Amino acid sequence: MKKGLTDIFEVDSVAKTLALCVLTIGAYLIYKLYQFSNSINQKTDHKISNVFIVITIFLFTISLGSLIYGLVNLDEPNILRSSIGIHVVSSIFDVTWIIMVRNRINLIAGTNRGDKLWLNPFITSIFHVIYMQHKINQGLATSQYNKQIMAKTHKQRAPHI
Repeated sequence: MKKGLTDIFEVDSVAKTLALCVLTIGAYLIYKLYQFSNSINQKTDHKISNVFIVITIFLFTISLGSLIYGLVNLDEPNILRSSIGIHVVSSIFDVTWIIMVRNRINLIAGTNRGDKLWLNPFITSIFHVIYMQHKINQGLATSQYNKQIMAKTHKQRAPHI
């Protein structure tokens, strides 16, 4: 497995991620988790089960659909009450997926508790993919900066002919 974020993830706007998560009522969160998982599965040995991903997306879709349907039919509160179970199950799968992606990003980045790029579980639980993208961006920027420093150092050491 490759250590580091550069060969696996890409820089993306944190503001865009935040806006799209809010505007899509969480659907962009699922898309970003899928995108992160896809990159992890293609480029590392630490796979996230595709069956788990499909089940989670299915549950989220059903949950979101039933929520929208219940809100459209607010005059019938039984609709929302009857869908509480699917919301709970969907939320458990969503949180599990977030934890799986978080743990794999920490593993790929080679970070430990307290490191600059370590994904704090408390902050991840609040900001999800927004925080993950922020830390990925930090890691990619640090990697790019280190490459530039190494290139300059290498030029200075090269013998002049």
